[in-house]
Amino acid sequence: MPDLLTHLQHDLKNWASNAHNQGWLTERAVRSIDSTTTATPGALFDKPNRPMVVGFFGGTGVGKSTLMNRFAGEAVAKASAERPTSREITIYVHDSVSVAQLPDEFPMQRMRTKTHANNQYRSVMWIDMPDFDSVEQSNRELVAHWLPHIDVVIYVVSPDRYKDDNGWRLLLEHGTQHAWLFVINHWDRGDDRQRDDFLNMLQSAGLQNPHLFCTDCSDSQNKPRDEFETFRDTINALADQQIIEQLESRGVVQRVKQIRSVSDNLRTQFGTADLTESLNPLWLSHWQQTTGELTDSVEWKVPALASLYADQEKGLLGHLYTRIRGRQTDTDVKSDTRGGIDNLIDDTFFDRINESVDDFAQQATQHGVPIRAIQAPLDAIKPHLRDRAHSTMEMAIEQSIAVPGTAMQRRLHRALGWLCWLLPLAAVGWVGFRIVNVFRLGANDPAAYLSSNFAIHSGLLMGLAWLVPTILFIKLKPSREKAAARGIRAGIVHLCEQVDQQVQGAVQQLNDHRRKHIAELDNIMAVGVRVDDDAQLPAALQRMLIQEVPDLPVAGVRATTHS
Repeated sequence: MPDLLTHLQHDLKNWASNAHNQGWLTERAVRSIDSTTTATPGALFDKPNRPMVVGFFGGTGVGKSTLMNRFAGEAVAKASAERPTSREITIYVHDSVSVAQLPDEFPMQRMRTKTHANNQYRSVMWIDMPDFDSVEQSNRELVAHWLPHIDVVIYVVSPDRYKDDNGWRLLLEHGTQHAWLFVINHWDRGDDRQRDDFLNMLQSAGLQNPHLFCTDCSDSQNKPRDEFETFRDTINALADQQIIEQLESRGVVQRVKQIRSVSDNLRTQFGTADLTESLNPLWLSHWQQTTGELTDSVEWKVPALASLYADQEKGLLGHLYTRIRGRQTDTDVKSDTRGGIDNLIDDTFFDRINESVDDFAQQATQHGVPIRAIQAPLDAIKPHLRDRAHSTMEMAIEQSIAVPGTAMQRRLHRALGWLCWLLPLAAVGWVGFRIVNVFRLGANDPAAYLSSNFAIHSGLLMGLAWLVPTILFIKLKPSREKAAARGIRAGIVHLCEQVDQQVQGAVQQLNDHRRKHIAELDNIMAVGVRVDDDAQLPAALQRMLIQEVPDLPVAGVRATTHS
């Protein structure tokens, strides 16, 4: 059983550390696992048939050590007459019992062990604990170390110290993890009103019918109100191996519940809804506005960049102009266009994208997503946006230039290209036919001849047949510059779409990580520990168990004197 708790806590902490590294959990949340208890009374012994561990717990001067000495019938613990406050652990155990597995954090120099041969207490190991209300922090730490190893806590108070705030806090904190017996010691100085008041406090803490004994540890021989014998008989009746096993099993269950409570708190930090369903609409709304801002911010730069892709002038004048200006090589043209793209999508452009992505990360925290968890995958996509931007823009421009204009314009331009050849050929063919035909007729008819008008008209016909479709072909050619401008705008849209896709991919990755962490947590916490129903336990033991400690305002309990 103790190994089960140790492995459970270890696995949970490894899981939490991994979730912390991915930004899901805070360091404080990971440390909350350390507050869980894996120690049990059975961990102190190396044999299954162990004694019941009973600890005396109480404040300074209530008589814990005196009460323990009364059980032992000898001075095994130093009473308050010898020292004003308890600073050490005193163990009173049968000499047949071996306590060989004390945890490393126990300060051995502050532990005294007294063995005995009294078979009446063979199945009980008594522990006198330090005063929990001491100003010494080490006392409280020693109590905290030992409490998980105790089956039955004997909460000792005195008539003037039963409302001690520190003890009450500890009872509320550890109430479900132990069986409890309550003793009002120095009862020779108390009255029934104090007993009734203390009972009401215990009932408010979840004990409907607690075991409460009033003992008189004074030196007086006449103790008419002393219930020590009943108290001792109750403990001896509990020191049964079956009850000890039931207490051990129940303690393990309570510790598993405590670990599960911590794990449930950790689970809440992963949210409850599917992240893609909640974050994607938020991102799309946010990015739509940013896309409009980015498009507007670069629109004024589009004409200058598009002009770099315009056709080079043709013909004689264009040739002379090129010689005067100097011919640009393909490398020069590529350098100019690349510089133009750099000017279009500059640092300001990408800074605006990064700013928008960061704003979205901040908005995501309103949906319960830790900022570190979502910031990591979003930061990972930022460098790739700039790396792919040039290739995306160049591809979009090349694709647009490859199909300039509209489909109708391209078909008309292609048809005019054919006409530039067909119409002159048709004109030449017609003129040639006339010349051959007149030459044939002139062999028989001297009057058949072609005048100068025919030559002029033929020249005009062939010239017009070439010039008209050629001019129309040149004038109606789809503009590379306009196609480049269209490609530039399309490239900006593609860049925005890439950002959108990568952010949605990061959200999906985040959601996958969330599901993975939750599935791993469910697998870790799928621990089945069977324990007998408390209702099946002996009635005397049921009275000692707190099923669920209510959340009581501890501040209302204060140290007072009731006389």
